[in-house]
Amino acid sequence: MTSHYPAPLEQPSHPLDHWLDPELTRLSPPNSPSRLRQLADAQGTLAAGWSSAIGTGPLLLLAGGFTTAMTGNPAAVLVLGILGAALLALGLLFWKRTRSVLPDTSRTLVSRGPGSARGGLVMAAVLAVLLGGILAAAAPGIASRGVGTATGLAGAYILFVLLLVTCIVIPSSVLGRARESFRRRAQPGQPLRAALEADLATWRDPVGNASYGPL
Repeated sequence: MTSHYPAPLEQPSHPLDHWLDPELTRLSPPNSPSRLRQLADAQGTLAAGWSSAIGTGPLLLLAGGFTTAMTGNPAAVLVLGILGAALLALGLLFWKRTRSVLPDTSRTLVSRGPGSARGGLVMAAVLAVLLGGILAAAAPGIASRGVGTATGLAGAYILFVLLLVTCIVIPSSVLGRARESFRRRAQPGQPLRAALEADLATWRDPVGNASYGPL
């Protein structure tokens, strides 16, 4: 008689701690694909986006305060302050949630920015220097228009540099340390651990015979 019960899943060949071992990571080429790396990179991409939102919130408040100081109109600091506070709150909420659950890897997440803190710093520095050079070349004409104009452009330039830090340097730093951060949050007692244990027990490579790790 043929059984209609589904065949039980095979037990994982290695426990999770085996795949999380830093020594195993050092022995594996960094570009070699694995399930753990796919999860860590996808989670890092999401966390990088929310880290940018966290930084942009206070920056909006700062931009609103600067605009109000320059124009005397309190509406700028009120509107941008409210938007900044909302963005900061959402960023913190989803940042925490993103780092405690496994990401949906059925969708491809692509990051167009640098993937390391060093790359982010270099990119931000190049953009800041380019704009600074343009402003320096126009400095004589700007100065002739009065102190207010010069102060306004200087403040705008500082805000631009802070925007580069928020949107490039911070997210690239998060991406650069995504795998190591994932490893720390996958240790026993962490919320991510149980989700990983369940995923290890059920995941099978849909296209080949790839292993679950290393990270």
